[in-house]
Amino acid sequence: MFNIVIIEDEELERRALRKILEANLDGANIVGEARNGNEAVRLLDTVSIDLMLVDIKIPRPNGIEIIQMVRDRGLKTKVIILTAYDYFEIMQSAIHLKADNFLLKPVRTDDLLSAVTECLRASHSAAPVSLTPAAPAPADAVLARPSAQGDATVTSDVAVEITRLVDQSAYRQCLGFVRRHLETIYARKDVAPRRAILEYVRTMVQIVADRGLDLPSALACQIDALAPQRLDLHSHFRIQELLYQITDVLFEANEAGGAHASGRIQDVLNFIERNIHKGVTLDDAADFAHISPCYLSRLFRKEMNMTFISYLKKQRIERAKELLQDSDLPITNVSLDLSFQDANYFCKAFKKEVGLSPSEYRRRYRCPAVGSPALPA
Repeated sequence: MFNIVIIEDEELERRALRKILEANLDGANIVGEARNGNEAVRLLDTVSIDLMLVDIKIPRPNGIEIIQMVRDRGLKTKVIILTAYDYFEIMQSAIHLKADNFLLKPVRTDDLLSAVTECLRASHSAAPVSLTPAAPAPADAVLARPSAQGDATVTSDVAVEITRLVDQSAYRQCLGFVRRHLETIYARKDVAPRRAILEYVRTMVQIVADRGLDLPSALACQIDALAPQRLDLHSHFRIQELLYQITDVLFEANEAGGAHASGRIQDVLNFIERNIHKGVTLDDAADFAHISPCYLSRLFRKEMNMTFISYLKKQRIERAKELLQDSDLPITNVSLDLSFQDANYFCKAFKKEVGLSPSEYRRRYRCPAVGSPALPA
């Protein structure tokens, strides 16, 4: 038997997780549940735990702090992080604390069972587990593995285009290209995205190396940590953030401009494009441009003939259109990616601006075929 605890502040979520595990894993023994950090600490003090499912956003101590306690005590407990937000900062903490897996809510049954089974099998004391999920891809040196000829042609074209955009100091255009190519990978129906994602990351790392640049050590560690991961649809925004960071490395070394173009408004436009998925504010942009929010507001209206808020809203809606047309992401995920308050608010804002609900827009304008983003002739 395997001792499992569920640390989750939502009662319905706890019930659902317990029901799925008990119905599908004969060796699963749910020895405790916790609604908050204090209850989780008591479980650590009183029961032996093989696997812990931890929601990051529980009342303090939060999930990250609970995992830190597990590591500080030297326990061999396996840890699966649960979160409703695919924020890069959470993934950084997860890597630092050596979390064993990372699941985005709402958690799919197959993903949960696969992650739990993989963790229990990896345990040094693990007995056979009754469930047999699909085997994960090998965790060898994936980023160094040669690609198939067809993939090599695609990634070569991608490398040429990214290099061209870097040379032209076209920061926002490059971010858009990087993002669209990633969406193309995830939109493919014939193959799992994992191999193509690793090939894509390897291509961008090679561009950095070819230009005589070095990746920051923290970023290099994040890239190395990709090898054993599933890299399914739930990883979409985390991989996008990682690719953006590699793009930043390329442009930060480009003295001609990029993310550090001379014009303040150009700086701000680049900043918005880079961080629109994080919930950009006027104060954030002003801090980045080293000017006051009031001055930025006046300058933005003068240079762009619209307010900062109007421009930001327009960019978020345009980005939502792209995601609805070119990806199969659930509407809830689209709203989270663009930092809307919730899916209902996003749907109302989208319909007010576009005249169609997100679902109606997707049905009307969904791209019938998926291909690589167009490359210049």
